[in-house]
Amino acid sequence: MNIVKKTLLLSILLLLFACKPEEKPRLVVVIVLDHFAYNTYEHYHPVFTGGLKWLIDHGNRFDNAHHEHGYCSTGPGHFVLGSGLQPGPAGILGNNWYDRSTGKDVYCVEDPDARELDIPAYPVSYNKVNGSSYGDWLKAASPQSKVYGVACKDRASIMMSGKNPDLAIWYNWKGSFTTTDYYTDVIPPWLKAFNDTLNVLSFRDSIWTNDLDPALLAEYTHGDSFYGETDRFETSTYSPVFPIGFEIGWDDAKIMNEISGRPWMDRMTLDLATSIVHENRLGQDKSPDVLNIGLSTMDLLAHYYGPFSQEVMDHLLKVDGYLETFIKYLDQEVGLEHVVFVLTSDHGGLPLPEHWTQIMKTPGGRINEEVYLATRAKAYAELDSLYGSHDYILRKGSSYYYDFSKMDSLAVQPTVVDSIFQTYMESVEGIYRLYTKAELFAATPEDHLAYRLRNFMHPELSPDLYTLVEEGWLFRTPHGTSHSTPYDYDSHVPLLISSVQLQSVSLMDSVATIDLAPTLGDILGVEPLNSVDGKSLKSLLVFK
Repeated sequence: MNIVKKTLLLSILLLLFACKPEEKPRLVVVIVLDHFAYNTYEHYHPVFTGGLKWLIDHGNRFDNAHHEHGYCSTGPGHFVLGSGLQPGPAGILGNNWYDRSTGKDVYCVEDPDARELDIPAYPVSYNKVNGSSYGDWLKAASPQSKVYGVACKDRASIMMSGKNPDLAIWYNWKGSFTTTDYYTDVIPPWLKAFNDTLNVLSFRDSIWTNDLDPALLAEYTHGDSFYGETDRFETSTYSPVFPIGFEIGWDDAKIMNEISGRPWMDRMTLDLATSIVHENRLGQDKSPDVLNIGLSTMDLLAHYYGPFSQEVMDHLLKVDGYLETFIKYLDQEVGLEHVVFVLTSDHGGLPLPEHWTQIMKTPGGRINEEVYLATRAKAYAELDSLYGSHDYILRKGSSYYYDFSKMDSLAVQPTVVDSIFQTYMESVEGIYRLYTKAELFAATPEDHLAYRLRNFMHPELSPDLYTLVEEGWLFRTPHGTSHSTPYDYDSHVPLLISSVQLQSVSLMDSVATIDLAPTLGDILGVEPLNSVDGKSLKSLLVFK
């Protein structure tokens, strides 16, 4: 072979090698934007110009991704994203749930054995959670790899980071980011130094202003002071409007709590993520690392003002800028050719019922609590007339638990109780169904609402009667909105996997959020430590 042919062959081989995607990234960054429904993402994405736009422009976008576990909330959502498991069989039944064996409420990441260190913290960890995360799978296969999590909410950081991260960090609602002794024996000096710079109380005189173009606000939002928004000030007349500050007279504890509902909290979280990358040299060698980031402020704002409010729009555009700064930093510190990003959400949410009915022209509303309680009293009265008592029923929220030993002693037939409750409570405007546990466990995919709820059920821990509201309805009153149903506005979330090596494409394959963990395991080249419910989507990715 002559020198020209050899040179040409070598050039072709080098070109092919250069175009081949790196088999393992040096850093995987998973960004979970709390309460970020797909319809919210789709509505605002034309106005993104910073980090969110970069993730879209460099992302494979799974535009038909759903949480398939029915009760869509923060704890289960982050658990599913981190573990690839449905929450019901794993015993993650919400942020909180009632444990009939102890007669107490349980918090999803509570751990009585966990202790605070030098910075105040509640006793929480992943220790009692029945699962493992993609970070755990990575650490088992590559002990030198690093796994970190940071969020405002403890359950967000903990559920994503799993049993064996290098550190999971969260805001303690008292002015500092913290952790517990489950994760470390000593607070790292860099975390102490970061907290020293926070000075949350210095925000007491800060004002959150909205400087967006009025024409954009008119196009994308329902306007300021839209009825249904929550007024966060306690002494003023009803006026949920910009500018937003801290009320005169609020004490230090109130300021440190309320800061979580301002854009500054997400900026602080990303600043801390930057410190984690720098101080722990994430992405600096060929042993892949993981950084989980939970941006929690969106949840509070969407609850208060609704996703189509000026507050949410302004916040998302601020986050867009914060993420642009963070991505540019990673480009300098690690090199974006070595980074894979994920953007998703733990759940969506219903627009304000007033927005839903007045602007979207769709049936919905707020369940009348007085009517609900009066109707329940009638059900209790009928049970009293039949059995002389109804004290074998415990209500928690809109769910009902039976004391079967009391039922046996009174010769109460559970199916009769089921029927009476279903007849009465399903007559309340806004209540769709009261499902029995047996009905949900027997659900088939054809009944997609019940089947999603089935994935949320546990044979022993779940309630005996579960209330599902009508689409567009919620219990929250008189202001604000919420989530927690199997309807698409709660289940449908963005799922983007972004990299400079990926094409910007929309993939309409029907996928589930339980698929994220096995996909990241596949990208990182590691196997799950236990069986998972999701499947890898890596084969669907479209590279340049």
